[in-house]
Amino acid sequence: MGNPEVPIPYTPTNSPIEEWVEYNGANFKTVTWKVPSDKKYKGKIIYVHGFAENSKVYTEYFDNISLLGYEVFFFDQRGAGETSPGKLIGETNEKFVFDDLDFFIKRNLDARTNENEKFFLMGHSMGGGIVLNYGIRGKYLKNFKGIVACGPLIELHPKTKPNFLLRWALPQAAKFIPNFKFDSGLNYDFITSNERWKQYIMKHDQKLIGTFGQYDDMFKRGFELLKPEYVAKFDKDISVLIVHGTTDFINDSKGSEKFFNLLPNDVDKQFELIKEGRHSLFNENDELFKIVLKYVVDFLDLKVKEETTSA
Repeated sequence: MGNPEVPIPYTPTNSPIEEWVEYNGANFKTVTWKVPSDKKYKGKIIYVHGFAENSKVYTEYFDNISLLGYEVFFFDQRGAGETSPGKLIGETNEKFVFDDLDFFIKRNLDARTNENEKFFLMGHSMGGGIVLNYGIRGKYLKNFKGIVACGPLIELHPKTKPNFLLRWALPQAAKFIPNFKFDSGLNYDFITSNERWKQYIMKHDQKLIGTFGQYDDMFKRGFELLKPEYVAKFDKDISVLIVHGTTDFINDSKGSEKFFNLLPNDVDKQFELIKEGRHSLFNENDELFKIVLKYVVDFLDLKVKEETTSA
């Protein structure tokens, strides 16, 4: 959960709605950023966060995107944030990841005022890998018009990739002691060049803890996204945008490029490399943040316009 006394380095214009939702043995913290009443509602985003992240780290991004017409639904995943504090940190598995996501997608679908409205699915890093996999095997995929992945975990960068011995031992460790916890040892300088957010993450989280099972599942999802026969099944009716920093030394942009090139030609796809962007593009310095936000909103706006035109 981190240190709650560390102030968020951004004062939002909008105000999020927090709600606690119990499901399958976990009490999930959820956050919804509604579109202000004086702004036009364009669509809804279901957001899947990255490794060891929580709702507060997205305050600036969600505030900005909600002011531009997009409602955001976010939940601290099982094993992370305020959903799983203390001894529960990192305790999740592949089945929980997608079952929990399906639960919250259905909950949002059931709450629609327009039963024909389609949503957007968005994720960063670990969450980026999850949403790209969802584009291939998601249960409620037909209810989405587009997927956005930011710095997705497909392939670790050589500067972060664990040594050969650990990579060989991880599947075995995950099998026998899946909930064994250890610090990921991520370099905070690799996360963002935005000093405000880097200092917040360092002071709030102090250590980025995961479990053998969690790490193994994350890496396996990435491996799957480099298999041609698997990626060939990506839903051709779902548009996809991938944004990745050229100086992301956590997840390698080359992995995103390989996946992008494997996508079928009939998939509406867009890949944007952000020059000098580090790992957390939605928390990057002000100049890069504006560039990334524009790419994302332009993509969303175009999909909304296309659907309105064809309706």
